[in-house]
Amino acid sequence: MDDSTYSPRPDVRTAPPTIFDLQYYPELPRRPRRRGRGIAIGLVLALLVSGSVWAFGNRQFIADQLAAWTFEASPTITAYEERSTMTDHAALIFEASRPRVDGTDGFDSVCGSAEAGSGILGCYLPGTQEIVLYDVTDDKLDGIEEVVASHEMLHAAWDRLGDDEKARLEPLLSAEASALAGDAEFVARMELYASLEPGEHHNELHSIIGTEVGTLSPELEAYYARYFTDRQALIALHVASNAVFVDLQARSDALSAELDTLRASIDSDYAAYNAGYDALSGDIARFNERADSGDFASNAQFQREKNALVARQSALDAMFDSAEQRVETFNAKIAELESLNAQTLDLTTSLNIEPRTGGGLD
Repeated sequence: MDDSTYSPRPDVRTAPPTIFDLQYYPELPRRPRRRGRGIAIGLVLALLVSGSVWAFGNRQFIADQLAAWTFEASPTITAYEERSTMTDHAALIFEASRPRVDGTDGFDSVCGSAEAGSGILGCYLPGTQEIVLYDVTDDKLDGIEEVVASHEMLHAAWDRLGDDEKARLEPLLSAEASALAGDAEFVARMELYASLEPGEHHNELHSIIGTEVGTLSPELEAYYARYFTDRQALIALHVASNAVFVDLQARSDALSAELDTLRASIDSDYAAYNAGYDALSGDIARFNERADSGDFASNAQFQREKNALVARQSALDAMFDSAEQRVETFNAKIAELESLNAQTLDLTTSLNIEPRTGGGLD
């Protein structure tokens, strides 16, 4: 609810205080009616004022309660809450944000689109305090949806924190980010967030660190216990889903390194073969000229030099055959790499990631 328009005014009608009929209670001292009435009305007004002050100070909590009460969580949303181990407090914030799962083309129109090579899987809309999640359907990425749901829930939680609490958390979050400065992927990710969402550095750290970083300072662990009963279970979901990409990347990197080595050795041997055969062809031509002119002193010399030429030819043929075998190996590994690339493309497509253009082997 908008703070500028929400002003709780309970419709409470107070009846006049009961006045005892003194003729039945002669032992009671008389008290002026006006004063007794004033005391009772003053007490009711004090209660009304106190309730209004509490309601105003807790207006976000009241709004969240009302939004959560009127939200009917689907089995998918409930499963996200349970598997990520959200506390009741976190589930209230999550459901108050009326989370919905969208796998249609309309998702990008709501959450926006990222740069090529990256994707958006969810967003928190502070204007309407809503959460929208992308529908990830690939079973190999099991667990990623719970991580994204928790990430966006923490954005909603950050939106509800007071300035003092944010000021307390920011240096703690910055310290964790400094510890990750050697992680190139993390640094690149934060740079992307900075370009997409300038001014939201600590907001993003709050969500990333809470859902993806296993070991935190005791202060932050105590803080995140507000939102997760077992944060390590959530971290395990992140590690498992991320491991699919880590494994594909490791296999692709290993294959690429093998291909580079193979290509270098094949090119080198082809070059050596061509140069060697050029030299051998010249030596054979001169040998034949000498044989025609009777230049050899003996048959033994003729056979000796002939055998040397044949050995050189055999060595060159073996080099060529080896290079050809490595070409077959190279092509098989190219096919394997293309298969890995296809798997990666399928996964990235399921993660709403626009493929990069260009690239690949020359």
